[in-house]
Amino acid sequence: MYKIRSRILNKAILTPKSMSRNITLTSRGEPIQSEQLFEYTNGRFLVNEKHEISKRYAKFDLEALCRVVSSLPSVSSPISKIDKLEGGFNKALLMTAENGKEIIAKIPFPSVVPAEYSTASEAASLEYGGSQTSVPVSKVLAWSSDSSNPVGSEYLVMEKVNGRQLVDVWGEMGQLQQFKLIQNLVRLESQLASMEFPGYGNLYFRHSTKHGSQVIPINDDYCLGPAYNASWFPQFGDQNYAGPCLPCLALANRGLAHVQHSTLIPRGPHFGAKTEHIHILETAKKIIPKLVGYIQRFSRPTLWHGDLHLGNIFVCNKDPTKIVGIIDWQFVSIMPAFMQVQWPSFISPPENYEIGIVKPDLPPNFDEMDPDEKAFAITERDQALLSKCYEAALAKNHLKSYLALSQVDSVVRHLLSLTKDTWKHGIIPLRDSLVQISENWRQIGLSEPCPYQITGDDLLKHRLELSRYKDWHKLKAYTQELLHSDDDGWIPPHLDFNKVQARHDELFQLYIRKESEEVPEEEAKKLWFYIDRV
Repeated sequence: MYKIRSRILNKAILTPKSMSRNITLTSRGEPIQSEQLFEYTNGRFLVNEKHEISKRYAKFDLEALCRVVSSLPSVSSPISKIDKLEGGFNKALLMTAENGKEIIAKIPFPSVVPAEYSTASEAASLEYGGSQTSVPVSKVLAWSSDSSNPVGSEYLVMEKVNGRQLVDVWGEMGQLQQFKLIQNLVRLESQLASMEFPGYGNLYFRHSTKHGSQVIPINDDYCLGPAYNASWFPQFGDQNYAGPCLPCLALANRGLAHVQHSTLIPRGPHFGAKTEHIHILETAKKIIPKLVGYIQRFSRPTLWHGDLHLGNIFVCNKDPTKIVGIIDWQFVSIMPAFMQVQWPSFISPPENYEIGIVKPDLPPNFDEMDPDEKAFAITERDQALLSKCYEAALAKNHLKSYLALSQVDSVVRHLLSLTKDTWKHGIIPLRDSLVQISENWRQIGLSEPCPYQITGDDLLKHRLELSRYKDWHKLKAYTQELLHSDDDGWIPPHLDFNKVQARHDELFQLYIRKESEEVPEEEAKKLWFYIDRV
C-alpha cells in the first residue's frame, strides 16, 4: 500500500502546475497573510519571547503541499481554504477542498521536534494501531520524513476527526455519562496494551528507517527502532535514545549526555552544579540494575498513549460517551508497562487517594466544615470516584496494566523517570528518590546492601533543601494558575497579554519583597519562574 501511495504522491508533487485559485488563509477564524502561516501566532510568552517564537517558525512550500493534498484520491479537488492551528510542537493546517473535503496537514517545528524520527514514527503508530485495534485514529493519507522533499518540510497528512473535543462537553456530562466514557476509554487503552512487541522503542515502517542494525522486526512492514520524546536532543548522537533494550539505564545515560553537553541553567533552589548532576546520575546507574528483578514482571513492552487530556479525545456529537477519535500520537512509544501505564490527566486521583477496594467518601467532619471547605471536599470526592471508576475498569479489562499501575512502588517509578531530566528539574527530586529507595530497600525485597547511603548532617541538609524546593514549586504552580501560563511563560491567545504581563509584574514584586527577607535580592531574582535565560 505504501509503495502505491508513494508513486501517486511523487507524480502529484512533481507536476509543474502552479495554483491558479486563491486560497483563503485564516488562523482561528481570523484572516492572515501568507507569511503568518509560517510564523507562530498561537499566544505569546512572558519571557524569552523572541527565542520561543523563533523555535516555532516552520517554513514550507504552500503550493507544493496543496498539490500533495489536492491530488490525493480521497480529495481530488483544489484546496480553497486553510485554517492554521498550532500547538507546542507542530503546526496543524485544516485544509478544505473545493468539494468540501477536510484534511489535516501536520508540519513539525524543526527546532523543537527530532528531525526524521517524529513524523516517520507517528505515521507508523497511527497505521499499526489502527490496523491492529479498534482504537479510532486518523487515517494517514500521505507523509514524508525527508525535509528535502518538494514541500520543503516534513509533513503528515491525515483525515480529519469528526465529532467534538471532550474538553467542550466534559463539564456538561452527568456522572454516569462520565463513568461510561471512562469505561469505553479503558477498553481502547486495553487493546493497545494487549498488543505483543519483541522489545522497546518506537514504531517505524521497515522500509523507512535508516537504522538497520538498531531495529527489531515486528513483521514484514513494521519494526521497532530508536525511541525519542520531547527531551531528545539529536545533537548528542546515538547514545541519547533508548533503543530496543531495557531502557532504564538508557534514560539515565540520556540524562548524563544532556548534562555533559549542555550549559546548565538553574531552574529552582539548590539546582546543583554540573559535577553534582553527574555524581547523582552515576549513583542512580549503580542502583538501577539491582532493581531489575523487582520491576521485571511489570516490564512487558507496552504501547500506551501518554497524553490523554480532554483536548486529545473526540466524542460523538449525539452520544458524548462514545469515543470517535484519539489524536496526537507523536510521542507514543513502546516501553516497560510500569513506565507507561498512567492515569489520563483528567482522571488523575486527588491527594491521599487509596488504591484498591476502598469507596471514596466525604471526610467524617464534613458537617462541621464551612461552605468553601465543603465544596472542596465534594470536588475531591467526585474526582476520586472518577479515578476509582478508571481503576476498576482497568483491573477488569487488562489486569497486567492494572498491576503495573498499582503494584510498583512509586519511589521506584519516580527514580527511573527522573534520571533523564535533572537538567530541567535539578538534583533535589532524584536525590530524594535515592534517599527513599535506600530507606525502603528491605521493604522492596532487596537483600544486598544499597549502593546509596545518606545519614547524619547530609540527610538533615537534604531535608531542609527538599522543603525549600517543595515550597518553591507550590508557589510556582500557584503563580502559573493565576497567570494561566506554563513553564515556558506561554500565554493563550484569547487572554489580554498586557493585562497578564501587568499581573505578572505585581506578583514578581510581591515575591521579591518576601524572599528578600531571607536571601539577597539578586539571588531571589534568579529564582523567579519567569526571567530571560537565553
